[in-house]
Amino acid sequence: MPVPTGHAAPLPYPPPADLPGDPLQLAGDLTGAWGYQLDTPQIAYGRGPWPYHRHGKPATVRLSPDIAHRAWQTHYVIAGPAGDDQAYLILTCHDSADGNRPARVYASLDLSGRRIVLPKDLPMRLIPQAIGKAKKVLQLLDAARADRAIHARPVTADMRALARLAPITR
Repeated sequence: MPVPTGHAAPLPYPPPADLPGDPLQLAGDLTGAWGYQLDTPQIAYGRGPWPYHRHGKPATVRLSPDIAHRAWQTHYVIAGPAGDDQAYLILTCHDSADGNRPARVYASLDLSGRRIVLPKDLPMRLIPQAIGKAKKVLQLLDAARADRAIHARPVTADMRALARLAPITR
């Protein structure tokens, strides 16, 4: 997929040697220098608090860590609009009390109030991971809303992967 018209060339991913060797390292480093990226094709920017649209309507998207293409499925996030200024997230957190097995967490975002709402019955040991990942999603949404003021379409994970295969000279 080519870079959207008028959009800056996407940065390639870091070399694989620079990646954590284990998805649990990424989960434990929630304050680290990684974030989420759009990993859904055929998305355009649209109006309103939810920036991602398909065919003119707010769309549910998949997000992935921005440090590698198709990095660790257990860190994907499904995110979608849930009302005027609300969004839902389906996160995966690693439960150290259960042999680091992935645990699915359903969370909500209040986009106008910038609040994260977690389930009341979420085990305390999963709360820091869920909050860390939800904050990174909020950062991505902030960046997307700023980017849509300039561009019609976001850069996706697939575009970044192509940039790695064919680096653009500047």
